[in-house]
Amino acid sequence: MRLPARITIFAALLGCLILSSCEGGKADPEFVNTTDCNLRVKGQVVFKYDPLTCQTAFNRRKCEFRVHTDNMSDYYCVNLNLVPTAEGQKAKGSITWTNRSDVVTRSDLTFHVKKADRSGRFWLWNRKEQIGVVIHVQE
Repeated sequence: MRLPARITIFAALLGCLILSSCEGGKADPEFVNTTDCNLRVKGQVVFKYDPLTCQTAFNRRKCEFRVHTDNMSDYYCVNLNLVPTAEGQKAKGSITWTNRSDVVTRSDLTFHVKKADRSGRFWLWNRKEQIGVVIHVQE
């Protein structure tokens, strides 16, 4: 039995809509495979942690994670509604970072924990803005 063309097209479009609205979306593979704290926006590395010139900070009470250069000229700061503990979690929050000439802020984001390791690092991904950020929860 052959379906009318309109029904076939409608079914295909509906399938695409359902697949594209999946929670979290697929994270940038290069981001998920990184090893150090970093920030990627739309596939571009915006900030990369260098242990010789950078520091990390974590405030559990504020759910705030910071990575910055020693002189504080470049940084990213993530504020969340919870401290992540495992892959698959969702956290709402905001992120602020410096670029060459400005400070950029994105608010009302939902981050999905795409990866976690035993050292307390978490790979957070926001599909809508294509923001990938690695944070380090230090005890």
